Amino acid sequence: MSKIRAFLPAAAYYAVITFLSSRTNVRLPLVFPGIDKALHVLLYIGFGACLTWGFVRLDPGGERTRPGFVLPLGTLLSSLDEFHQMFVPGRTADWADLAADVLGVLAGWAILRAVLRRRAARRRRESPDAAPQP
Repeated sequence: MSKIRAFLPAAAYYAVITFLSSRTNVRLPLVFPGIDKALHVLLYIGFGACLTWGFVRLDPGGERTRPGFVLPLGTLLSSLDEFHQMFVPGRTADWADLAADVLGVLAGWAILRAVLRRRAARRRRESPDAAPQP
């Protein structure tokens, strides 16, 4: 698989994030204090999973699927998004938003890795040539 195709889901997801960030004067209903931070985390969970998926496609089970690759890239891109918001009327860049974004990236990495590990373990158990487990 080409390197570019491996990251197409992440690129598309980031395009959606950029589109949402370019919306002016967004008003969120105040369901609870800090709802905007919770939404940042949720939005970036998906992005973190997409970034992780790209690295998994390039190097299944290898070094690149560790957070040392996903987290710096996710942090850089979420920083870029916060920087972009400084130029959007009615939006601001916020360190707390960046922290929520990075937390979301890390959670997305962890969730996808857990799902992939569970799937691999199930395949090993169901494989007819699998050696019996002690």
